[in-house]
Amino acid sequence: MRLHETIKKTNDILKKSEVGYVGYIKGDGFPSVATRSFCGIPNILHSHISTASNGNLAKAIVINNKMSICVHEGNDNITLIGTAHIITDMKVKQTMWVDWFINHYPEGVTDPNYMLIEFRADRLSLWVDRECVEISLTDIMEIQSNCGSMCNTCDYKYSHGCQGCIALKGKPFWGTCPVSKCCQDKGYDHCGQCPDMPCELLKSFSCGDDKECDKPKGSRLEILEMWSKLK
Repeated sequence: MRLHETIKKTNDILKKSEVGYVGYIKGDGFPSVATRSFCGIPNILHSHISTASNGNLAKAIVINNKMSICVHEGNDNITLIGTAHIITDMKVKQTMWVDWFINHYPEGVTDPNYMLIEFRADRLSLWVDRECVEISLTDIMEIQSNCGSMCNTCDYKYSHGCQGCIALKGKPFWGTCPVSKCCQDKGYDHCGQCPDMPCELLKSFSCGDDKECDKPKGSRLEILEMWSKLK
């Protein structure tokens, strides 16, 4: 499985996950794990959880905000490693509020015990489709191609001496790439910058049935969506 496909499957699993196993460091220096429900839809970049402001988790992250979140589906396991950040913006807290939170925070969104935490991932440790992958978000967010393919980890990079479509001006080892040519002709670094993304040409590469198309379909589109958020 190519890296952009692994990332797509990872995000698909995360988006269906309602609960994560949250790892954190307690004040005594020992690790602890707590089960927490996600607020909103998690992804590999960030997610939100809630906890009581007077609880163990809250007290721990004030001292040491390093955190991990683990989810699993079937034989696939996803561990995100990063940092926890306390959200005080009331608009965000309102957006992330879940109806059953009232059982824990009887005063509602303004309950002083209602703490919202944003988890921001720095790296991923994955076991997906019987493949082990360790990768940083910095590597994932590095623009490596015009189409969203993760060229830095492509098998053809070394076996065929391919430097990728960006370095080769849209002409990788197999010939002129119409997606890359279109992107570069428009002056974009990647297709995620184009207002027409995803166009039919790009979808034919990412969502088609050819053996070189993405499996799962749309994997490169997911990478481009993430790259489009880069400033």
